Amino acid sequence: MAKLSIVSEACNKMFHRKDVQMILEYDGATPKRAELLKLISEYLKAPEDRIAVVKTENLFGQRKLSIHCHIYDTPEDMKKYERKYVLRRQGVEVSGKAG
Repeated sequence: MAKLSIVSEACNKMFHRKDVQMILEYDGATPKRAELLKLISEYLKAPEDRIAVVKTENLFGQRKLSIHCHIYDTPEDMKKYERKYVLRRQGVEVSGKAG
């Protein structure tokens, strides 16, 4: 059973996205990035192809995960503005060098 809660949320008009900081309380093993993407998508009611999970960090001694993600207005905006290594982690096709 996983429980998500939003810690902070900010609108970033320059990059056409929302910056969201969340805490996930989970049981068992630490969820994989694909599972996180699905949970965040369901919780925020946003399509998975617009969400970039930027950073995840386990909170020491707890079954909690700190998550920083960007929710873009369009998938094209995500490919244009998000860093290439973040997109590769999620399996999104990118061209060019990592930046």
